[in-house]
Amino acid sequence: MSLPPDPHSAGNTSRSHEELVALAHALQAHIDLSNEILAVVQQEHQRLKGNKIEDLAELQSARQDMMERLTLAQAKIAEHKDVWGELTNSQKQSMPEIGQRLKQCTDLIMKIVSLDRENEQLMLRNKLVPPGHLPPAERQNPNLVAKIYKDKL
Repeated sequence: MSLPPDPHSAGNTSRSHEELVALAHALQAHIDLSNEILAVVQQEHQRLKGNKIEDLAELQSARQDMMERLTLAQAKIAEHKDVWGELTNSQKQSMPEIGQRLKQCTDLIMKIVSLDRENEQLMLRNKLVPPGHLPPAERQNPNLVAKIYKDKL
């Protein structure tokens, strides 16, 4: 004996599909913005390597607008990510474009973070970082944490 179709399931499927389409668009917007951010970070890197920056404010101005846009892009993704999380693996595999966009986002973020860390090091070498913004000693000396832990034993 089969159950009658649930009148709400068709609406839920349509709503889920709409949210997945919205998620795909939000991911693409995030990818586009991440590419812009990567371009800015790469330009900073070239300028820092050539020691062509004399003022830290010059670097920060290009980032400020993008940070606000990034916050908005992340909020758009968060609005729709629950639908993706509720899908089974086979359902996710039937929508490879979303998986590909998620991977692109992750790859771009890793490139940005890695290059930005190099830029941080270059700023430190070029003495472009105010003393209040220097990383804590624990980050510069990873053995310090182990030593503190060992001393407590």
